[in-house]
Amino acid sequence: MRRTVYALVAAACVALTGCSDTDGGKTDGKPTASASVPASDSEACKELLEENFAAGKDRNVSGSAECQGLSTGKYQALVEEVLTGHTDDILDDAEAQLVYDESWDALDSESQRALCELMDAQGPAAVGDLLADRVTDPSVATTAMAEYLHAEKC
Repeated sequence: MRRTVYALVAAACVALTGCSDTDGGKTDGKPTASASVPASDSEACKELLEENFAAGKDRNVSGSAECQGLSTGKYQALVEEVLTGHTDDILDDAEAQLVYDESWDALDSESQRALCELMDAQGPAAVGDLLADRVTDPSVATTAMAEYLHAEKC
């Protein structure tokens, strides 16, 4: 399972970077843009990446004002640094989602439909409260489970 999660982290890194170094790392001896980029630009870009991670936005921001002066390599290094700093969070989320998916898959299609209708009518939080009475594993966050299922399955 850890390999799968690491693959997901790598995919997230690729999604955030948006592109790769297409010249194979070769340089023509000329200074790159990153040589003249102040550290404050790197810090501002990293702050933006951190904010996006916290908000669940996994998009490429290399063209944003905070990041556009950075080389592709520097931008990718910042993305990697942010993701590495959140490895435990990423692994925990992936593990929880596997449990949620397995629970969903254990339901027949009629039960899945009824659960979606209930979440549409009462909201995921109310369904999470109902699930709390039925889920025996105390490590399962039932409201988070209901929110995930509503967003991803319904």
